[in-house]
Amino acid sequence: MADPRIPHLLGITLSANGVAGSQVVAINRANGERQIKGTNSDKVVIFDTADFITAYGLDTIEFVNVGASWGSVTITIDNLTGGFQEATLTSVAAPTVAVNL
Repeated sequence: MADPRIPHLLGITLSANGVAGSQVVAINRANGERQIKGTNSDKVVIFDTADFITAYGLDTIEFVNVGASWGSVTITIDNLTGGFQEATLTSVAAPTVAVNL
């Protein structure tokens, strides 16, 4: 685990089409480890890279919004001394399917 005394926070805000309360999956592309969190009522979620099991490096983290809306965005960690980075995840409404019986 990364040294918890050096958190590196990654903030994700869903775009206007995003749905509050939906889940966002953070995937470390270097090793495939994942974190899942739900957005708050403002469509914001914050991940701490120190919560990944493996210590983080200058890795690229992919964020995928799943549920009532979907989309993705990536952030590449820019330093190893802690900090905060943010990105807006462009979301679209999830497709709906109608079934006639």
